Amino acid sequence: MNPHLMNTLLNIRNVALILPLAALLAAGCSKEKEALEEIAPEVRFSMDFPALPITVDSTAVAGPFGVSVALDPAILAQALQAQNYSVGQLTAFKFTKARLYFTSPLNSYYNNVQSVTVQVGVDQSLPVTVAVLDPVPDGAQTLLLQLPDVNVLDLVTGSNVQVIAKMQFDGPIPAVTGHSLVLGAEATVGL
Repeated sequence: MNPHLMNTLLNIRNVALILPLAALLAAGCSKEKEALEEIAPEVRFSMDFPALPITVDSTAVAGPFGVSVALDPAILAQALQAQNYSVGQLTAFKFTKARLYFTSPLNSYYNNVQSVTVQVGVDQSLPVTVAVLDPVPDGAQTLLLQLPDVNVLDLVTGSNVQVIAKMQFDGPIPAVTGHSLVLGAEATVGL
């Protein structure tokens, strides 16, 4: 066989072996690069809001608009500042704790409350449900509400943030009662 033809065939064979390997290596490098780009450094930390006092007029809280209380934006800013971050660095924010308890009359029970819903809203936007308990167990003096995994970053960083409490009743309750709502959250900041 012609030596020139033999070298050409060997080169073609080598290229045929090397091309798939090169393609695999290139694909692996681009996937590794994509993975590095997707893993942006983030830090998560937990925070608690001071208890929000809620005065419940039984006719108002059962209505479609519930009872709303302002959520002080300075509390979030202070919590971020304590961790050496700013509001502009937030990438996610979700509530991780919602506890509701009676403040008046003392030693009251939620026996005649069928369900509780807590929402967060800003101005005229549709509020987002951040905690719910349905049904409310009999004999409870403190309610630990269930929390959906919902990112409310756009809401809590807005102005005029409102926490809205709604209740449905399945029996008589006093016309006016006092409650405290304790909220905890997880803030995620990008570095």
